[in-house]
Amino acid sequence: MRKMLLAAVAGAALLAGCGLGAPEYPQFSETAYRIEGMTASANGGAPTQTVIYRDGPKMRVEATLPNYGAATIVYDESTNAAYVLNPTAAAPSAVAPIAQPGAPAPAATPASPTTTTPAQPGAAAPVAAPAAPAVTGVAVRIEDSSAPQPLETAWAALGSDNARSVGECEVAGEQGHEWSPREAPSAGIERTACITEDGIVLRVRENQTVLWEATSLQRGAQDANLFSIPAGYQLIDPQAAAQTVGENMEQLDSVTGAPEQPQQAPPPRG
Repeated sequence: MRKMLLAAVAGAALLAGCGLGAPEYPQFSETAYRIEGMTASANGGAPTQTVIYRDGPKMRVEATLPNYGAATIVYDESTNAAYVLNPTAAAPSAVAPIAQPGAPAPAATPASPTTTTPAQPGAAAPVAAPAAPAVTGVAVRIEDSSAPQPLETAWAALGSDNARSVGECEVAGEQGHEWSPREAPSAGIERTACITEDGIVLRVRENQTVLWEATSLQRGAQDANLFSIPAGYQLIDPQAAAQTVGENMEQLDSVTGAPEQPQQAPPPRG
């Protein structure tokens, strides 16, 4: 009996080593969900609460960013458009209204005259111009490289041929398998992830440090408004903001006596 048991264990180990009987690699099919958990930096920073919404290529992240504080980021992989939403900041001077894709640029609104013409007897009272819509926040466009990537992206790119299962796992009441790259870790850093069969990353470890761990998960379609820029928000134009900063620096240089930089002639047209 003992020999039969040892033979069965050895056979199971052999099948697992050949990839037979091992769990299938997750199907990363852009499952719609809302997941909440804690994130921590690899250098040992304090964990912070993070909420992630996904629905197809669209994602929303509510987290605490280094040197920024609480932030909400909306990102669309299909258009590579990413914005940081700030509902409390006053709109700066270098902002432009948000334009819908394909819509013409809004025309400049002429200033209302300060003088009024006396009403003629029997004439209707002048109608007051509608007030400009209140600005309730700003949306800052960020570079695609700075946009947060879905947790699944790296593991989907790794693929089943380059990943191996290192056991079962359970996080936030969800079952999954721990996966790790087949190749030896570089610089002694080994990263593993607990992933559900439908491709939701529940936990990420780097050696013994937990970088991400879910505390709750709800699958299902998400409200489309979560991934859009709210009404009343204005889009910060980075180029206009940079120009404004440059003009302010030139004014500051003239006050402090800094040498004036020579202006370069524009390149010839050709």
